Amino acid sequence: MAFELKMPKLGESVTEGTIGKWLKQPGDKVNKYDLLVEVQTDKVNTEIPSPVAGTLKEVKVEEGQTVPIGTLLAVFDTADGEAAASAPQPAPAQPASRPQQSAAPQAQPGAAQPPKPSQPGGAGTLSGPSATAGRGPSAVEPPSQPSEPSARTSPQPPQSPSAAPQSSAAATATAERPDLSDVRATPAVRKLAGENGIDISEIEGTGLGGRVSRKDVEDFIAQRQSSRQQAATRVVQAQPQAPSQTAPARQAPVPSLSGDELVPLSQMRRAIANNMVQAWSAPHAHAVMEVDVTDLMRYRERVRGEFQEREGFDLSPAAFIAKAVVEALRTVPSVNSSWTDQGLIRHRELNLGYAVALGEDGLIVPVIKDADGKSLAGLMRSIRDVVDRAKARRLTLDDLSGGTFTLNNTGPLGTVVSSPIVPPGQAAILSSESIRKRLVVTDDDAIAIRQMMNIVIGFDHRVVDGSTAARFLTAVRDWLQTTGTSVPVY
Repeated sequence: MAFELKMPKLGESVTEGTIGKWLKQPGDKVNKYDLLVEVQTDKVNTEIPSPVAGTLKEVKVEEGQTVPIGTLLAVFDTADGEAAASAPQPAPAQPASRPQQSAAPQAQPGAAQPPKPSQPGGAGTLSGPSATAGRGPSAVEPPSQPSEPSARTSPQPPQSPSAAPQSSAAATATAERPDLSDVRATPAVRKLAGENGIDISEIEGTGLGGRVSRKDVEDFIAQRQSSRQQAATRVVQAQPQAPSQTAPARQAPVPSLSGDELVPLSQMRRAIANNMVQAWSAPHAHAVMEVDVTDLMRYRERVRGEFQEREGFDLSPAAFIAKAVVEALRTVPSVNSSWTDQGLIRHRELNLGYAVALGEDGLIVPVIKDADGKSLAGLMRSIRDVVDRAKARRLTLDDLSGGTFTLNNTGPLGTVVSSPIVPPGQAAILSSESIRKRLVVTDDDAIAIRQMMNIVIGFDHRVVDGSTAARFLTAVRDWLQTTGTSVPVY
């Protein structure tokens, strides 16, 4: 039977993708989870694995073409399809045998008819539609419905278990097999699900755009063994419901002026717009606090030379700020949370999103996983890595998923105070503004020139209150003004 591979969902707000390169050609044998095609989007380049085993029959979209999500990419001949096609072959004999149903029950074992009479009495309305859907290509099926009442009066199903149910089961399995091309997961995660006998389409992913991670699969396995874990997992899985709350905003009237030019929206600009509209479905609040980073910057000057010689790149203030955020999240863990209608999700993992500006092209937020386990040097390496790969458009979908808190380092842009928008699915975001020398009145009433920086927290007021936000900012400030001035680099 032919299996159709469609362009899968490649991100929460990604609407189209460009075919980069076909890794398999028509006629090639393909195993399940083999990588098939490279797809490029406005955010990442990714490789799509095969959701089935079979033979690649036809490629529908050529390399270099850009198509919307859901577009047919390729057609396969699958092993399951061949089995299902061979099982119902006796179907053409059914018209001849149907007139004899009421008088000659012995004629039915030769046809694939007995499962239909058995369904109303056994499986009821659940299996009936599935079997019918499975045999959809057969043009002889519909006439069988009027004859079902007479078939029910004849006790012939016991004669058919040896042959007909097998074709019915194959047809039903073919009909019920989900379109796994819409399920976003890495080949390793798909393999883990397959080894545990799990249909990956039944798992609701908690990653970006519903991406199924290894942890999602492990949680799904655990939930089958414990009803308590099952309830907890469902709470987590309820998180992707937030997009349903987003309503399209009314477009304001646009004046038409002489010399106006319409600039088409890029994929990234549409993605940013959709994410921001979705983000504003949460009630936002902001708080600002000053930080004296004079001593911190002196310490950085002492260690940056050795770091540069050892690592090959500079030790940015961003690494110190990221470390301060990590330590503050340990002190105020309620900020590392997410809102759901069932309750607040307190995240144990600390995955730090780091906003990267791409000039006029837009903005992207890769994620530094397990940020709380990294040293100052480790955070600097991670920041350098995600920034370089973001600008080179070499981020993967995994790089963009799993963030629990976001750092927006706007200092290099020269801003003094900003109002960061909380990313969907998170509780807060911190902006670190530019470091500037200012005249400051010290605690002993002296006037001194100090290097000052503002830190701004934007938070979802459903999750974080003003006092909690202030405690978090205080923790960041205190770390930068005390611990940060002597923290080991490695």
